[in-house]
Amino acid sequence: MHWIKFPIECLLLLFISSQLIHAAPFIPKDDQQILATLPDDSPPPRYLSSADFVSDTGTNTLEETSQLLERAYLQGDPRALGQARAQLDQTTDQSIETLMLQARALQSDHKFAEATAVLEQILSQDAAHADALLTLSSLLVVQGQFAEAMSHCKKLDDPDLRVYALACEAQIQSMTGELEPAKQTLSGLAAIASGLDASTARWIYLIQADAALRSQDTTLASQVFDVMDDQTVPTLMARSDWLLSIGEYEKVRDLLQEHTDKDALLLRLITAQMKLGDKRASQNLALMKERINVWQIRQEDAHMREQATYALLANQVDSALQLARDNWQQQRETADIVLYATAALKARSQKDIELIRQFITDTQFEYPALERDLRLGKISDCIHCQTARTQDASMQVKSTQQSDAQVQVKDKTL
Repeated sequence: MHWIKFPIECLLLLFISSQLIHAAPFIPKDDQQILATLPDDSPPPRYLSSADFVSDTGTNTLEETSQLLERAYLQGDPRALGQARAQLDQTTDQSIETLMLQARALQSDHKFAEATAVLEQILSQDAAHADALLTLSSLLVVQGQFAEAMSHCKKLDDPDLRVYALACEAQIQSMTGELEPAKQTLSGLAAIASGLDASTARWIYLIQADAALRSQDTTLASQVFDVMDDQTVPTLMARSDWLLSIGEYEKVRDLLQEHTDKDALLLRLITAQMKLGDKRASQNLALMKERINVWQIRQEDAHMREQATYALLANQVDSALQLARDNWQQQRETADIVLYATAALKARSQKDIELIRQFITDTQFEYPALERDLRLGKISDCIHCQTARTQDASMQVKSTQQSDAQVQVKDKTL
């Protein structure tokens, strides 16, 4: 079902949208002012002049615009997002297909209210439009509005959409007090994921990875990361988050050392390097600061997750807490609650700690290790390290017992 691909990419785009912001036009003060450095392997510019772009916009197709948004997601390429936004700005087409692309672009720009309005416009024309229902549900999940998000999942009652409906529901259930049942549903979906399109399979795996992280499930994490690719920004983020949570800092460094051009990945690399005492951490921290300065020059305010993370790494605790608070007003995914909790605990802000604990109580958000830290009032240096060591030891004991049993059977046979 090619038509369902749009919302799946939309769901995935949420994981990296904060680093792909379409900024307001900015004019440098002089020709020597460097705002960003592109990767060495960047493709050549698509347009050499404004005339090239204007002549090209008349021939753009919906598929081309969709491919640009997919490139933005897969490669973390802000230029592709900018091109897609520019193409959409040039069109007067108000078909549902074009409106869906506009919603995707607005969503990636963190303009959630505007994206919601476009999606509601689509649903006013077609109340059962699957793309719009899935995308609207994903927007609400990001904002922590779980009950309303679930109501849209429930509207996907077409038998042909059963996989999407189940995944949509399982993602919300895993965050609202039904983590273990949701993991069982996701395991069933993962079993058939290889027969689905790549975008849908990746979506299922990413939901599983988040569930594994919060439930400290090393077995599930191993299963997921054995089949999940490590070539896209969202999957690299998920794999890195798991490795950081269990103290595998060298693996994170090896995984991300060639990805310093992506802000979210650079911050994870810096975290690992600091844990390892790697002298390159300070160099990369300075690089991240340069990028933040550019955002501030452009007056961009949608990079709050990255700015708060940087402030924590730079030990700017008060600034980190304020940025985490601001970010919390927009996004309430797992990464956001961990960020806010970490900043609140480091700042010893009881007011913020209680606010987070109340959110957990109200939504039944499940993350036992984080709840423990909030209760104790101290953030763990490595949130899952002890769990990982305990489970590894248990697996080693089990393996030894199995080997001993096999030897005993062999002796009896002899």
